[in-house]
Amino acid sequence: MTKTSIFGQPEVKQEEKKPIEFVKYFNGDKAIATRDSPCIFENVILLEKNYFSDDYDLMWAYGENPNDGTLYLGHWNDGVV
Repeated sequence: MTKTSIFGQPEVKQEEKKPIEFVKYFNGDKAIATRDSPCIFENVILLEKNYFSDDYDLMWAYGENPNDGTLYLGHWNDGVV
């Protein structure tokens, strides 16, 4: 199961809510559309809400190694996968 957290805040028990959506990922200096699902990662961290023109949230998703992840633009929604 994917663990979600908000950078700098303690964990909160989560109920049935609207899931996280990835819209774009960063490839160098460009944001490219994606069909990736948050459930393929062990961890998804919300770095900043309303990061890009108030349309997207900035998230970091990774498996076992936090240094080997991907930056995503999307919708944190209720922060569940």
